[in-house]
Amino acid sequence: MEGEDALSWDSDELNRIQNLHLRAFDSLEDYLHSANLAAYLGLHPVDGLHMSVPLNLVFIGFQSDGNAKVDVSSDELVSWFSHVDHVLPHTRVALSELSCSLDGHCAGTAELDSVAPSPLPSFVHLNMSCNVVVIQKGDVLSTFERAIAAFSRPMDPDYVEGDQQADALKLQPFVDSFIGAHGLNRACNVGVTVDALKLEPFVDSFIRALGLNRAYTMLVLNPKWSASLPAYGYRIGFSEYELRMMNENAAMPELQLGAAVRWGAEPAPPAYPGSAHSGWPLSIKKYQVSDLQHQSYIWSRSANQYLSDLEDFNRHVLKLLGPRTKGSAALARAATLLQKRDDLSQLLASTLKLPPEHLHNPKFKATHPLEDCPTPLWVSQSRWLLMDLTARRTDWGPALGGDGVVVHTTLPDVSYAFGNAEEKRAEKRLAKGEAAEEMETRSKLHSMRNDRLAAVAQQQAHERTMPHVVHGAAPGEVPADRYDPDGNPTRHLSAEEEEDMDKRHQEATLQAELNVYEEFATVHCAGRINPPVVCAEAEEAVLDLKHSLQQLSKHTGTNTKARLHPDHGWDIFGKEADDESTTAAYSAAKDVFFSEISAALSRGLRHVIAPPSATWHHQGYLHDTASPYAHKVHFTIYTIQDTSRKLGPWRERGVQFDLDSFKQQLARLAMPHQAFSFSTLTLNLLDDAALAAAFAVSLRTSFMQVPHAVSDPVENEALYLDSRELALRLKQRFAFNTARAAASSDPHALLDVPVFIFELDRDVPVLIDEHYNARALEDLILVVENAANQDEHPTGMMCDGILLHRPLSPLKHALSAVLQHLGGVLPPHLGYNPGRKVVQHDWLWSVGAHPLSWTSWGGQYSQMHIDALHRSYVLDAIDSSADMVNDGIVLLQENVPHVKTFAKLQATRGELQQLLQQFAQLVNVWRAMVAHGATLEYHAAAEVITTSEALGKAFYKQCEKIIAELTPQKCKVRTGGLPPLLIAAIYGTSTAAGLAVAIVLILPLFKKKAKAI
Repeated sequence: MEGEDALSWDSDELNRIQNLHLRAFDSLEDYLHSANLAAYLGLHPVDGLHMSVPLNLVFIGFQSDGNAKVDVSSDELVSWFSHVDHVLPHTRVALSELSCSLDGHCAGTAELDSVAPSPLPSFVHLNMSCNVVVIQKGDVLSTFERAIAAFSRPMDPDYVEGDQQADALKLQPFVDSFIGAHGLNRACNVGVTVDALKLEPFVDSFIRALGLNRAYTMLVLNPKWSASLPAYGYRIGFSEYELRMMNENAAMPELQLGAAVRWGAEPAPPAYPGSAHSGWPLSIKKYQVSDLQHQSYIWSRSANQYLSDLEDFNRHVLKLLGPRTKGSAALARAATLLQKRDDLSQLLASTLKLPPEHLHNPKFKATHPLEDCPTPLWVSQSRWLLMDLTARRTDWGPALGGDGVVVHTTLPDVSYAFGNAEEKRAEKRLAKGEAAEEMETRSKLHSMRNDRLAAVAQQQAHERTMPHVVHGAAPGEVPADRYDPDGNPTRHLSAEEEEDMDKRHQEATLQAELNVYEEFATVHCAGRINPPVVCAEAEEAVLDLKHSLQQLSKHTGTNTKARLHPDHGWDIFGKEADDESTTAAYSAAKDVFFSEISAALSRGLRHVIAPPSATWHHQGYLHDTASPYAHKVHFTIYTIQDTSRKLGPWRERGVQFDLDSFKQQLARLAMPHQAFSFSTLTLNLLDDAALAAAFAVSLRTSFMQVPHAVSDPVENEALYLDSRELALRLKQRFAFNTARAAASSDPHALLDVPVFIFELDRDVPVLIDEHYNARALEDLILVVENAANQDEHPTGMMCDGILLHRPLSPLKHALSAVLQHLGGVLPPHLGYNPGRKVVQHDWLWSVGAHPLSWTSWGGQYSQMHIDALHRSYVLDAIDSSADMVNDGIVLLQENVPHVKTFAKLQATRGELQQLLQQFAQLVNVWRAMVAHGATLEYHAAAEVITTSEALGKAFYKQCEKIIAELTPQKCKVRTGGLPPLLIAAIYGTSTAAGLAVAIVLILPLFKKKAKAI
């Protein structure tokens, strides 16, 4: 089934399959020389079918324009990433064997058990077709750098941007992180949050502008970032300090849910229609290079206009809030979010309503999980993944350690990887810089800089000493409107006006210094190989100036992009030519560096883009159970309340399960030709004795080891529901039938999914099977919502040295359970290692704002997880039909050709031709499903699921029919049953006597049979 090209079916093989039924079957010699009937018919077992998965690789900042001036060509990228796991056999894990320690939900150490789940067979191999994208050098990177600055805000509201003294005191830990000395923790109280909610539409715009939206895209960023600035991370929420500050300012009119904010709507990124084409054809090369420099340049121009508008908007908002307002950037972002009507705004609004004393209650973080983990990676709501090599390195994963925990050395560090090569370059510059000519050039630059800064300082001093000089007034004369009623001159500038003037003067100084470096580089550095050493020094100084101007532009109202190298870009500083030793060090560093990047991207492929799936099939085969796909899916949602206990005021329920958002997200899982429907029923344990009894007999008590923030792990007593026991009792109580319509000719007609949501008002939390808020079983889904303290049931996960809190609202866990129930979609921290035959934990790509992530709160499915669900439907159907075909071919292989059966073979020619036609039809259906999968149109592939399974079953039945006609049957003499007298004699006597009677009566029957034979 595999041609020479792993991405496509071989044309000769297809022609052979299509023409098999045209044979006459009249050659006795060919028949006798065949090993078996299957070989004579030209049928071979299906070993594998390849489904192409389109993948774009976009590297930004790797054309000597990023950090450490890493330079790699597109050919080198193709060569390097041809070693990535580009062919991934689809694997399944039996959910019945997936324990808590294996799926990573345990609060203790997440180690793998010795008993590993057995892999279930799959014939499909997911084959990555990689498209390396070449973008415009410099322009795209500078646009992303500007976006990072525009989307960022300090994690600590007390941090004042532009305060150089504060910078010097606070930023040393971030300098250390850049050289790989150690990671950061929140004790530093400083850092930068890059708002991922703004980043996602920005990157979506980039993807669509380049026409890459019909495939998965992996972006690797290598932006320049000054070591004197705080390191940044991507998140959708807020830091703990921001949440406390916002709660203190909850009375602000702008922080009311749905309030009409006076500063207007926030600008939106440029919109592009995207590519209307359906990805790659199956005949493409395994790797290809797309030159999209022009498209990326056009996008950067429109994106910079959007960023200019956004910067103006941010400055306008900050001005309205007041320049001295603490945490004004966080307040402005919160006010903007509260204008919307989504789950995040509802969560933020409920946070602001809490009394101040509740901020010190552990329940605060559990009820309002907006303090998510800032990470250097991001999984989007659409079809792209981002890895930023310059962002802040954070630790996350199980708090007590285990497999796959992410540490600050997990991702490659550009500065550390190329440190040896940079040292050699620095030594070369140092030796070269001692020459007289170099000293003279450096002196020219210093002279230009000092003269320019002196002129600017003189102009600013003049402006400060003559604040009242206006047109038409004599020097030193104060205009009439500047006198008070007593005739005295009015007061000097206010504190706000003084601060505004200081910032404008600081910006003018920085811009003047920037202009000096640009003028100098244009004359002495541009277009030169091995320019003066001072050119490299000037480039480093310009980088610091650029970031300083970007921070000031948030307050002063100046568009720094238009004045930063408007015509020349970063090429004006020339290019250093490395000597032999530096080149060797750089080449070795690049080999190690890109091998680490390849490994990280490969993990993204195996855990996010093409993850394994889980199933409840126990027999090890797929044709014994229908695919989980159904034309109609009905969700029956039972909300079961427990109000039997009166909780204290501080234990009142802080958040409700958002049923509307739950149903809205489930509706997104439906394919265009699928119909999802919902029905809801609300019950109370006080009013239903049978239901209360079912709950009571399922309740268990255990002791579990959980991490502690300041001490060793402790054992806590915990209450939990036994999911199996509870499911059994619920089936008896409601008598629902979740089986598919067995009587229907179409096993995919209807699927009924019962969802039980227990809303528990109790003083102690109740989980499911000790560690779960929601659990997917074979025929139903269980969800538990608690109103108890968070610290009584922690998750056992940590981020940046801080324990992650389990949200009281189980919305994201319920959404994850539905994905697992419908199609076996596993969270991204789980993977299967075929070599070790174990389930692997890898928390690297457990990021992003989606229900399957542990590092961030997210109540919306990512398109990649929806694709994984739909792909699971298609792959199950392909495997089911291929399994049936192979079983039929095994029957044919058991028939050995013989002269005596050739005549019967001639008599069954019509059945043989029908069998081969069915096989050719099934092959065409497989091809169509694979082709639709290669363009990510899984809904089109799912339309022929029923056809593929019907053809597979028909093929197997036809094989049975042919074997029955070709295999001679031995005749047997039909003998009657035991005479009634014998039966009565046996039952009416003792055992020994009955046996004697039986021997006497049966022996003549055997003699008659022998004579007949």
